[in-house]
Amino acid sequence: MQFSTSIEYAVHGLIFMAKRPPETVLVAEIAAAIKVPESYLRKVLQLLARAGLVASHRGVNGGFSLARDAHAITLRDVVEAVDGSLPTWCCVKEKKRCGETPCPVSSAFEVAREKMAESLAQTSIGDLAPRVAKLADGWIAVTSCS
Repeated sequence: MQFSTSIEYAVHGLIFMAKRPPETVLVAEIAAAIKVPESYLRKVLQLLARAGLVASHRGVNGGFSLARDAHAITLRDVVEAVDGSLPTWCCVKEKKRCGETPCPVSSAFEVAREKMAESLAQTSIGDLAPRVAKLADGWIAVTSCS
C-alpha cells in the first residue's frame, strides 16, 4: 500500500513545524524547506486546519502553527484528516460469489487495516521530529518512494 502525496506533504510539513519554536510559519517557508509546491501544501494545510491539527492565522503575520502538541498528533490523525479514513477493502466481484459470510478475503484485509490503524495511532509527529535530520540544503527532502 502506498500513501498519497498529500499525506507525505502533511507529515513533513508537520514535522517541520514541530522542529521550530511555537510560532506561526508562512506556507512559503514550509514549502521551500521541504521542497514541495506551495499551492499544493496550502491545500493540505487547510485540510489539517479543518481537522484541528494546525491553526491558520490571517493577517500580516499570518501562516500556520501546530494547533496542539506534536506528541498529540498521530500519523492516524494525519491520514484521517487528509484522506478521510484508512483504506478499506472492497471486492470487485459481487459479495455473493464468495459463498462465505463473512468473506475470508475481506476479513483478512480488515484485520490488516485494524493493525495499520493501531500502528499509526501509536506514532506521533513528536516521536518522529527528533529523528528527522536537517539536510544541508533544507530541512526535509520529500521524495517519491515509487
